[in-house]
Amino acid sequence: MIAHVFYQTDIPAYLRRTGLFKKCLEKGLKYFAKQNIEVNVIFVNEKEILRVNKQFLNHSYVTDVISFNNQRPPLIMPGEPWGFGDVFVCYQVARKNAKQFQHTILEEMMMYVTHGALHLSGMDDHKPQDRAEMDRQAEKIIRGLLPH
Repeated sequence: MIAHVFYQTDIPAYLRRTGLFKKCLEKGLKYFAKQNIEVNVIFVNEKEILRVNKQFLNHSYVTDVISFNNQRPPLIMPGEPWGFGDVFVCYQVARKNAKQFQHTILEEMMMYVTHGALHLSGMDDHKPQDRAEMDRQAEKIIRGLLPH
């Protein structure tokens, strides 16, 4: 797996934990991370996540995370890397929600990256029980990555 992490908004240096976010992706992608795929995580502000929501999802509100899973292009040879997906994370929402969910800001950011990776893996959260399962999986991944 090739992972890129972009910081397109002001995030304190101590929260720019690129290696940790890449591990969240790898663990959340499970099977897919063993393929030669390319995934981008883009940390953005509220204005940008709203623009992405409007442009691609027809939503007029700010969200915490949005993921886009790309289909394999037909002309890519087996084993050749291809752009599998993108995960947009709103740092400002993570900062606000961390207190509400009793997480650190870093844990909340990891939660969104992992949540996006789980979506790219095929998990869905339209039903409450599916959302609860995604949250359980994300929390399990994060607990495994952070020191106790």
